[in-house]
Amino acid sequence: MHGKFLLISLFGAMLVSTACVSTNEYITAESDLEKCHTQMAQMEDKLMTSEEIRNKCFKDLSNLQTQHGYLKNINKQLSQNNQKLQRDLQKQKSVIVLQEKVIQVLDDTKRTIESSLKDQIAATNIEVVETKDQLKMVLVDTILFESGSTQLSKKGKALLHIIAKTIKDYENQKVVVKGHTDNKPISARLRKNFPSNWELSAARASAVVRFLQHQGAVEPQRLSLQGYSYYQPVASNKTEKGRRKNRRIEIILSLQK
Repeated sequence: MHGKFLLISLFGAMLVSTACVSTNEYITAESDLEKCHTQMAQMEDKLMTSEEIRNKCFKDLSNLQTQHGYLKNINKQLSQNNQKLQRDLQKQKSVIVLQEKVIQVLDDTKRTIESSLKDQIAATNIEVVETKDQLKMVLVDTILFESGSTQLSKKGKALLHIIAKTIKDYENQKVVVKGHTDNKPISARLRKNFPSNWELSAARASAVVRFLQHQGAVEPQRLSLQGYSYYQPVASNKTEKGRRKNRRIEIILSLQK
């Protein structure tokens, strides 16, 4: 009987011992599982963060590609602008060279004219004016024409001979002759051939052009004429002195383009 009780007691102790071991393992397993859940949650957070970083990288890459295309277009535009500026600069250099050439030629012409016509210039019958691209000789009408006439005087022809001799060798210069009058109505005698000062101013310019061509041997391709009547005065038409200045012939020299 006593042995039977002892056997039962031993069996019970074994059961209790077995139960205690299983419980500890369960607790350990549960703890490990909890750790796994925690690690999984952490990994999911990291994965989500990685996804966000990847999406941001894709977005940044797209923005960079857009900026690259924009900068590429800007660079292309800048390159085209630079080429245009280079062409404009080269053109400007050519213009400067041409202007320097024009100035040199006109300076030479002016010196020659002033040397040949120094007496007339001193007497204020002729004025020589140089601009950046033109040389202008202003001749009062009485030095070329008799009063109220469109026929060149002997003195006028002698003067035009000197001018023609001076300019005929400058073959690259064009010559424009401009006729001007004062505002006084033309005489009845002249009105038979010239209805107004328009025709008179053009006729006097024409007389000079014809002389430069036929007597002065200036090539006709270089010559042209213009008549301005009294609409471009250089002085007041209210005084005789002013009217005398306005009755003039201008001979304009410039390089042919």
